[in-house]
Amino acid sequence: MNANGMPPEDDGEDFEMNTRLTDELYEEMEDNVIGEKVVGLALWEESLADDEENRPEADERQVFDLDLYLENNLYFELYGVLFFTDQDGDPLQGLDRIGTIVAELTDKGVWLDDIAATEEDEMVLILSQNHEPKLYLSVGGWTLNEWETLPDEE
Repeated sequence: MNANGMPPEDDGEDFEMNTRLTDELYEEMEDNVIGEKVVGLALWEESLADDEENRPEADERQVFDLDLYLENNLYFELYGVLFFTDQDGDPLQGLDRIGTIVAELTDKGVWLDDIAATEEDEMVLILSQNHEPKLYLSVGGWTLNEWETLPDEE
């Protein structure tokens, strides 16, 4: 398991999840998602990274799965995500707290301003307002897909 509780390698046969940010993946995202406005998100109460027998309580949860919808009709399915308000701090904790933070940022307007990699080549999404980072999402695994309808419009 990596720091986000995700398997270190993609071993799913039906489900192709990226777990390392390669140069090729970065270039693809640089062309398609960096600079896009976040127009919606869905934060899940459970995570693929959860230990089946010892799931954390909602107010103690640090690792999340979420869908992040971008204005250009692409969305990330993000797994094993840790949320940080600064690069050197501890991860945020609690479903309600993080839900409130991301909802407020989305309502006020937040952009996927940049993508970085950790020393272990794990992806970090940087969400910003006016090019000022507001939230860092350290991602254990992800897929990138197209969307037609936002979850709250279904």
